[in-house]
Amino acid sequence: MEMFIKAETPRAKKGWGMGSTMMAGDSKIRGVKLLVTEIRDGEEKNVRIIHRLSSSFNSLIKFNDDIKITNQEYGIKIIQTINQDNYNNDIWDQWVLFSRKIYDNIKKTL
Repeated sequence: MEMFIKAETPRAKKGWGMGSTMMAGDSKIRGVKLLVTEIRDGEEKNVRIIHRLSSSFNSLIKFNDDIKITNQEYGIKIIQTINQDNYNNDIWDQWVLFSRKIYDNIKKTL
């Protein structure tokens, strides 16, 4: 099992529509930062277990609408959307601790 953690700024849509790079003249969406954690496993049996556990994690974080957990074919992806103005090292440290707790709980179960 592996865990990948990153922070990124989402890309704007390409084209001429509203919110696109042609309209905005910029390649990134301003003011938004995504914190992303992916928990992956190569064994199909473990991925099914991870998917079942993700529904439990979803119920635990329901109070925070900024965190989304989605099932992927390789495991789960957890994304938190934050205002880029509020982004700092403390938020990153909290995200790493949060992700590590989920990873550790999954690892104990597997």
